[in-house]
Amino acid sequence: MPTTLSTTVRHICDKVPNAVNSQLIADFHQYMKENCTSQRHQNNNLKAIIPFADFLRSEMTFYQVQSRV
Repeated sequence: MPTTLSTTVRHICDKVPNAVNSQLIADFHQYMKENCTSQRHQNNNLKAIIPFADFLRSEMTFYQVQSRV
């Protein structure tokens, strides 16, 4: 069963351990809403970003990512 946008947005707080990354993701979601992107596009972007933030855990923020590896 597909994940709804509201569930994915709830995962921002549930699955992202770093407060800075959590706020950045929430800000990005707000940006997408303000630019009238579709809910499907918002949901797909968030479903890609949230696991990456979870992978980084609380040790690293998005600002500190320097390489692709």
